[in-house]
Amino acid sequence: MAQTIQGRHQLGALVGAQKAENFYELHYSSGETARLYILSDSIFRFYLDPKGAFQANALDLNLSSFDNSYHQKSSAKATSEAFIIQTGSIKLVFGQKPATLTIFDEQVHRNRLSQTSPLEIGDGASIEFLKQNQNEYYYGGGLQGGHFSHKGKKIQIKDLKVAGNGGVINPIPFFWSNAGFGELRNTNSNGTYDFGSKNSSNCLLSHNCEEFDTFYLIGNSPQSILQKLYQLTGKPFNLPKYALGLGYLGNFLDFTWKKSDNTNRTATKFEDGDYYEKATSPENVAAKASLNGEESAIFSARAMIDRYHKMKFPLSYFIPDFGSQKPANLDELQSFNEYALSQGVMPGTAHVETLLANTQLAYTNKQNEAKTYSALANSLKQQRPLVLTNNGNAKSFHTSALAFGEDGGEWDTLKNQIASLLGLSLSGQAISGCAVDGLRGGGNATVSVRDFEWKSFTPLLFSMDGQGPTPKLPFVYNNKISKINRAYLALRKQFSSYLYTLIKKAQNGDLIIRPLFMEFPHEKTNYSDEWANEFMLGEDLLIAPITDGREDEKGYAIKDRLYLPDHRTIWIDLFTGKKYAGGRVYNNLSFPIWHLPVFVRSGAILSQGNRIFTIYPQGKKTAKILNDNNLNSDETYTTTITSNLNDDRLHLSFEPIENLCDGVAKDQATYLNILIDHYPGNVSLKINDEPVRLNESGSFNAFLTTKEGYYFNTNFIAAPAFSDFTKQRQTALQIKLAKRDITDTKIDIFIDNFHYVKANEAHAIIDSALRAPGKPSINPDKTTAHSLTAIWPNDAQVQIEVNDLIYDGISGKSFTFNNLKSETLYKMRLRYLSHNKVSEWSDYFGGRTKPSQYKFAVKNVKMHSSMLSQEGHDVALATDMLPASEWRTANKLTNEGLTLTFNFTQEEELSRMVYLPRTVDQVGRIIKASLAISKDGIHFEPYRDEINWPNDPKNKVVGLRDVKAKAIQMHITESSDGLVAAKQFYFFKPKK
Repeated sequence: MAQTIQGRHQLGALVGAQKAENFYELHYSSGETARLYILSDSIFRFYLDPKGAFQANALDLNLSSFDNSYHQKSSAKATSEAFIIQTGSIKLVFGQKPATLTIFDEQVHRNRLSQTSPLEIGDGASIEFLKQNQNEYYYGGGLQGGHFSHKGKKIQIKDLKVAGNGGVINPIPFFWSNAGFGELRNTNSNGTYDFGSKNSSNCLLSHNCEEFDTFYLIGNSPQSILQKLYQLTGKPFNLPKYALGLGYLGNFLDFTWKKSDNTNRTATKFEDGDYYEKATSPENVAAKASLNGEESAIFSARAMIDRYHKMKFPLSYFIPDFGSQKPANLDELQSFNEYALSQGVMPGTAHVETLLANTQLAYTNKQNEAKTYSALANSLKQQRPLVLTNNGNAKSFHTSALAFGEDGGEWDTLKNQIASLLGLSLSGQAISGCAVDGLRGGGNATVSVRDFEWKSFTPLLFSMDGQGPTPKLPFVYNNKISKINRAYLALRKQFSSYLYTLIKKAQNGDLIIRPLFMEFPHEKTNYSDEWANEFMLGEDLLIAPITDGREDEKGYAIKDRLYLPDHRTIWIDLFTGKKYAGGRVYNNLSFPIWHLPVFVRSGAILSQGNRIFTIYPQGKKTAKILNDNNLNSDETYTTTITSNLNDDRLHLSFEPIENLCDGVAKDQATYLNILIDHYPGNVSLKINDEPVRLNESGSFNAFLTTKEGYYFNTNFIAAPAFSDFTKQRQTALQIKLAKRDITDTKIDIFIDNFHYVKANEAHAIIDSALRAPGKPSINPDKTTAHSLTAIWPNDAQVQIEVNDLIYDGISGKSFTFNNLKSETLYKMRLRYLSHNKVSEWSDYFGGRTKPSQYKFAVKNVKMHSSMLSQEGHDVALATDMLPASEWRTANKLTNEGLTLTFNFTQEEELSRMVYLPRTVDQVGRIIKASLAISKDGIHFEPYRDEINWPNDPKNKVVGLRDVKAKAIQMHITESSDGLVAAKQFYFFKPKK
């Protein structure tokens, strides 16, 4: 064999292949040897090691759990063009020249994946090139801030230590395609996955390591691909049930407090009647925070537990040393733990060296999570440990949940977080959450309550307090906000059984929070980021959070672009019972501040725990509710319910429960809330196929006292915690069944003359009396990179079809479509609407959005600062074009000021400079500066002698029209607080 070629090179022709005892060995003319391991009929490891050692397992994957049987059963043959390995229905075709791999699946009669050119190896990198199909979409990579669908994008598999727009934490070297394959690179090195940002027919996948060790996973669904991923990494761990409640992570070790007043927005009123704020200097200190009141009782962690309970926010878990610089005194921590447990709160620690015998949970980093999980598991014996991590990797699924924080108080942050959590879920990190109102910043009551609302429907709900001046408490604003948050916490408890079932199912590849395409794969629009601002919780709840501050004259939020998928589905507003036809986009919807858009899918069977179920009948639906005894075992029991509405007759059936866990009562009652439109006909009951009389109660009070019976309730509310917020009520048939042995009882309920939703409600009637619209068009003067404005001649209520999706709720003579993709053609047609009647469609019209401004931004700008940067906020972050990152000086300005030098790779013609200041607080905002220009990068001439900017979070612009420069200097003489900070500096070229 020839010596391996040095430097970056393409893998040479395949010159030899043979079947060894445990793998296939492949030899290439460029000197490399690779091994192909067949772990199952759908999991394959291709391992090319230029050093020939084949010893690494960078991700510490569970490889010992696979035997050699699939390799032994496989067969191989050589042709003049390729070496072909057959296992099950899969053919792995290794081309001879060029040396490319194609995986063909005989079950679907097509390629799952195919390399377009040989691997590139050397110079500290390995690169794979895959063919990208037109309708192929890609997901994974961990938390990719602000998006979950990667087609046409480049993502970094690198911990950028920021989670906002463009940031990356929890990088996972795994992606999958809707073509039916996934790849897990067995490496901890940084990488870049380019899914067609420059060439739409190719994917370029690179890592900063010369070993190419990858696992190919073949599956017919996302769930099956994730199942195979978990065979390698371990399944997601099972949460203890208390983790579904409200958590609090705070710092009671490092901070001091000083007196303040109620005019300070960061001040908090304490039990002594005075206002206090966190002290950043030793002057005027009133007291020090502590665990048990060692310094002052009201500033202690114990007092915070009492405060939550007094405000009727029952806490489930509490970490009192979150973000502290040193661990707590063990005796003090032990005393706090005992108090927390006495109040029904699970105590934890953020310092793994302080794991006491009664510690229930820990917050740690990815270096310690597995060790911490093992330590807790050994300590707790039968109980389940809970490990939260601030950043993980592919092995984190099995031992920890990702719990992170971002800047709070900004609408855009909410949008980014929804997409980010979806991306994590699609990457295999099933259990995750983001702190309510962020880690820093915050202070905007409306943003905070809207944030609490939608995060009540995520796997974890918690606050991270003490990392900034603004308190992060659900009761910190006013009684109205507190009451809303309290209602959503109660609603979360109501849905805890539904959520717990999803967490159990996630161990087998199901997603807890999921993008729309997971439930509606036939709709192409769902595969992109177009609807990244909404998500499914399981298969039956659609959550569409309020993500901007637009309000009507009543102060209600205005919601546009709310997409309810599938024209065969009716969606029911959880709070009001209003029904919406699926398969269209709703606009100009109005939601008061308490009202989160939550929609129940028709046919849903929602468990509320304790055998209480709310049912929205349509067609036939079977639900399996999973539960256990909350111990550290794999024992699970299933409640199976089928709802079948056929020809106005509803049949509900409950199967006996098998394998009921120890400690769970056999004799249980059953309660049903069945949504219905009208009073039903006969209601009959069979127990184990024998008829049992079921009596109707004449009043709700009588129904409450009866052991068994039914009641037609015209005053039903599906979310009782919101009865004070809305007067709208629904009609429901409520049924109560007496206690029976659920392991030996089959229940059948039959209801005649049953009417609820009907699919024909989705169809409008064409009325010839409504004249088709005259020439609608796009207003070119209002076209931007992300918006188009349609105009039509008559003031009317209309529907507009955009790229085959109907937009409803539009009236007047114009409408602006926002949040569109740049440089994209949108095809439209319009029709008039009157009640449920519509006109014929107009002729097609449409327009193309303009290029994004960032297309004209100068790339690869290098910034130099005359002052040192704060650790973790270095100068490169000011020009990395990621708004999530931030540069900051280590020290305050001196009399000499600060000089920033921006160097371009070549002379650039410019139009403007844009400065994005820090927005979460008033730290480091530039107030006064001057600007100088250089054409050679060495000599500078003054351009603007004095720039004065207000101290606010808005972007700042300096015009540079007709300026040509190789470098620009900014000299800063004044800032908001002496420090200087920037999210980004952009330099834009003129649009030509």
